[in-house]
Amino acid sequence: MTSQPSLHQPPLLPLNNTQPDRVYSGKSSSFSSVSFLFSTSLYCFGSSHVDYIPTSYLHYKQWRNACLPPSRRSFTFTPCKLAGMALTKEMATGEVEFHGVLIVGGGICGLATALALHIKGIDSLVLEKAESLRATGAGISLKANGWRALEQFKVSEELRELAVPLTGMDMKSIRSDKVIKVPYRSECRCVKRSDLVETLARHLPGGSIRFGCQVEEISLDPVTRYPIVSTSNGSTIRAKVLIGCDGANSVVAKFLGLKPVRFLHLWAARGLTTFPEGHSFRNKFLNLVGKGMTFRLVPIDDKTIYFSAIQSRLPKGCANSREPALIRQVALQAMQGYPEDILDVVRSCEIESVSLAQICYRAPWNMLLQPFQEGTVTVAGDAMHAMGPFIGQGGSASLEDALVIARCLAETAIGVGDDRKPARSVQEVLRSYVNQRRWRILRLCVQAFLNGQLIVASSKLKKVLLRAVVKVLFKGSATSQWHDEYDCGSL
Repeated sequence: MTSQPSLHQPPLLPLNNTQPDRVYSGKSSSFSSVSFLFSTSLYCFGSSHVDYIPTSYLHYKQWRNACLPPSRRSFTFTPCKLAGMALTKEMATGEVEFHGVLIVGGGICGLATALALHIKGIDSLVLEKAESLRATGAGISLKANGWRALEQFKVSEELRELAVPLTGMDMKSIRSDKVIKVPYRSECRCVKRSDLVETLARHLPGGSIRFGCQVEEISLDPVTRYPIVSTSNGSTIRAKVLIGCDGANSVVAKFLGLKPVRFLHLWAARGLTTFPEGHSFRNKFLNLVGKGMTFRLVPIDDKTIYFSAIQSRLPKGCANSREPALIRQVALQAMQGYPEDILDVVRSCEIESVSLAQICYRAPWNMLLQPFQEGTVTVAGDAMHAMGPFIGQGGSASLEDALVIARCLAETAIGVGDDRKPARSVQEVLRSYVNQRRWRILRLCVQAFLNGQLIVASSKLKKVLLRAVVKVLFKGSATSQWHDEYDCGSL
């Protein structure tokens, strides 16, 4: 019996002149038959000792036949094999590349997925549309479940040195002296997004990230059903697996047919403030509620503060602003009645760190039936489960996704010895990944949705009903600490 290729070997991808039968594209485009035929020269055939270029029609027919299911093969064959995991050349317009795993999006989830795969011995290529590493949002809180994932990625100790442990949360209204204190039962730290993405990227092999590469079209090969990606620079990339880690407005999610994200009537202005002589805030998450605004302050270390000002109303023309000075000015105008030391945090912020974004989410009721996978295409992170920042689990859940998908894909490796399980198909392991994650993210998204509705609800009756639902479904905890206890397992 002929062995099937695994992700630890390059994918068997056909070159043919038929058009892909499934396409998602922002604009119309087509493949070049000439580039398909030219790219056959990139393939190497042979035994484990000899690799050679297919120079005859018979060799090409053998290679293409290898991609067909057994019932459709016209003759027996020796499986083709590439010399490396990915054949990479200087790209010219219209040239075709081949990769085992292609990751769209070079944010936290995309880089974590690439690193997890690298640890499992699987090469990948990350496509990032920005020209450099991006860290929009300034800071991110990571709960105990997120730190457990980072331990598996072997970067937790580096990051712990950059962030102090938080002991709990203080919640209060600016119109009252009453403080609700919630002690943390497990590890929680806030890190700079730039520190997190740079640490993840630093542990990847050179050439793992391709910047300035925006995906414009995704299609499936009509024979192998493997994904084909066209980018803005005119290149075509074929892969055995495509993972969309490209955020809430994911191109891959649109290809899979996921419902678009919804938006709350809330905007979050975020930023960082550094006090050279140190700040006076305790190592606690501070949540201050004012009229039309919820202000959140989290120490990162002894000198740096991360803040988020969540507003329900913005002046006309400011909702889409990318001007940091204007975003800061609007936030300060909405903070009437806030303590002076809180106002100083916003006034003294690092202006380049300030950003504004409307809060979006994927509707929890869509989580039950949405197709998170088609063939060997799937999604992770915000592309899968965008949620508001109301339970502090968005980043940690994305790290869980990265760990689980890498662990599942590693099961495609050919078993060695009697104590190894036989290799599983890529589609099978991706289906397992989706099944493992669906119920976990459903619970997260439901609580984040309910907490968000509590903020925007204007009716007292609606608030009472929402609190009752939270109490029934989540053990009466609006702080979601029981989510922190979740362990997605080892890599």
